[in-house]
Amino acid sequence: MLRLWIILNLPARLKLKMEAQLGNLWTKISPNFVPPRNIFEIDWQSWFNPNKSVDDPRIEIIRDRVFHQEAGFQLKLDIYRPRNTKKKHPGILQIHGGAWITGSKRQASFLMARMAAQGWVCFSVSYRFSPDIVFPEHLIDVKRALRWIRNNAEEHGLDPDFIIATGGSSGGHLASMMALTQNRAEFQPGFEKADTSIQGCVPVYGVFNFTDPFDEKSPFPAKAKVLKILCRGTPKTRPDCYQQITPANWISKQTPPFLVIHGETDALISATETKEFWEALQNEKVPHSAFLRLPLVEHAFDIFPTLTAQCIVPTIAQYLIMLHENHLNHSGEK
Repeated sequence: MLRLWIILNLPARLKLKMEAQLGNLWTKISPNFVPPRNIFEIDWQSWFNPNKSVDDPRIEIIRDRVFHQEAGFQLKLDIYRPRNTKKKHPGILQIHGGAWITGSKRQASFLMARMAAQGWVCFSVSYRFSPDIVFPEHLIDVKRALRWIRNNAEEHGLDPDFIIATGGSSGGHLASMMALTQNRAEFQPGFEKADTSIQGCVPVYGVFNFTDPFDEKSPFPAKAKVLKILCRGTPKTRPDCYQQITPANWISKQTPPFLVIHGETDALISATETKEFWEALQNEKVPHSAFLRLPLVEHAFDIFPTLTAQCIVPTIAQYLIMLHENHLNHSGEK
């Protein structure tokens, strides 16, 4: 009962935290949908049957569009879009988690469906996994998806000038890298001139520290085993790869806004490494950014439309709307 009370009061706490960090930019935005304020407003049907969360007459879902193929493999994405695609809509590039070795693009479908219903075009993308590939091939695959998305923007009613990257866990890492390495030729082999810019990023329980797991006193020894597969070595044997894969090393004056989210009781990834990444963003004075530490929230809270997800997704949605409103104001389109 205590946990339920804390979760149901979480939206009010998040509202205060966002107001404190973003000020008037946040308070002037009216949310399109609100979290449950009591047990009677909880979407129980979606909670117990996640398929209900994507069963929305306002949207259409297009599955398994191929965005890249070579000998031996195809890469596909799912599209969640409003039924009206005649005008330009803001976009979301969603990257699933799974420790870079597994996962499904069906993850975060709750967020995708909710945002599509609010007029966003959302693309949930796949990428190849380790041990078949080594970093940065995962990132290159996602950039290939972004190239396809922009090349096909008109077909899906997308504004190619405004795309947000989101993702959870290893997907949060890749989303961050998409925002931090935009238009870097070394991550775009064969399509160096493609526009891979990202206008904002929301990494959720992302991975940001790639060296501490190799400390003998690390509470996350399993993470080191995954990183050895991902980079095919350790920080000692593959220092260049570990330098390249660490998001904080790519923060610059050109870094777009970030909303960084992590649960305080995450048993897989320490909230401390997210806090350290946030501090690096602050040191570079990245604008319109915020950090939310969520009490009693664990890893992968957003994969299904649980009570926790229903309380937090509206905050993410309001932040995305805020960034889009700010983009329109500065581009003169509003």
